[in-house]
Amino acid sequence: MSRLTRFLSAVCSPCVDYRILPLQQPGFPVAVYWSAKSGCTTVLKWFLTHNGLLDEARAYSNWIHNYRHEKLFTSKGYGRQCERLLKNSHRNTYTIKVIRDPASRAVSSFLHFVRHGHHVEQWPHAALVTQWKSAAGLEHQPGLSFRQFLMFVIAQQLDGSVLDPHFRPQHDAQQDPCVDAYIHLEDLADGLRDVENRTGLPHVDIHQLSKSGHHNPATAHHSWPTNAAVVPADYNTLGELGTPPSEAFLDAETRLLIRTAYGTDYTAYGRHYDSAQATTLRLPRADRETTAQDLHHRSWRAA
Repeated sequence: MSRLTRFLSAVCSPCVDYRILPLQQPGFPVAVYWSAKSGCTTVLKWFLTHNGLLDEARAYSNWIHNYRHEKLFTSKGYGRQCERLLKNSHRNTYTIKVIRDPASRAVSSFLHFVRHGHHVEQWPHAALVTQWKSAAGLEHQPGLSFRQFLMFVIAQQLDGSVLDPHFRPQHDAQQDPCVDAYIHLEDLADGLRDVENRTGLPHVDIHQLSKSGHHNPATAHHSWPTNAAVVPADYNTLGELGTPPSEAFLDAETRLLIRTAYGTDYTAYGRHYDSAQATTLRLPRADRETTAQDLHHRSWRAA
């Protein structure tokens, strides 16, 4: 089994109704809800450190999500504990969730797709990508542009398809009502320090835990053109052009697409992240369909 296959099966972990299970342990005062591409690896290391499990997890696998998926989540009674956490409004556990600016997360999701898209046949629901590209006349185009990627995400939601965890919105209608505090990924160290102070936990320096091989940091110099959002990209593109900052992909049209694709996140977290320009927080379904179809006809192909 390749590392990517293990990675995908680990992040796409056993879920209740396709929802990713929270991090929790009996007697530990904090439960952590999380989303892929929202600091999940760093937060997992923080959680394991507090529970004395980080060394064990590293010894188990060099990819730490394998431990979460194959050991932590499969431990006896874990699923039932998660169900009780969701149902018990008088719980003693302090529940937190790490959230990320939907715009920067959308770019990170796209770069994740680009970096691993050459193994698309190994992705859960991979056929959806192939089918959408074929319907859009893109079957011979390597990869997708950022705009095309966002159109794919929108199309899957309109069709009621289950999105890969790396691409779906962060908000979860079942889990979010249980959250006591949201932690901004952009201010993760201070946010987790506040949680530690509130719950009497010792301080853990997350700066020592935040290095990960699957992050997509911008390279010092890149060769992407000014119209980066419409450039089709695949695995080789990052090697040729480097990794640009997220701002290279953000323009008026992609911001509208992000608002449409991740409207539930802006509705839920808009008071925290409301920097996208001049669009409603949540377009009604009919308006989203009209907008998506209009943008599709105008911009799904590379300019």
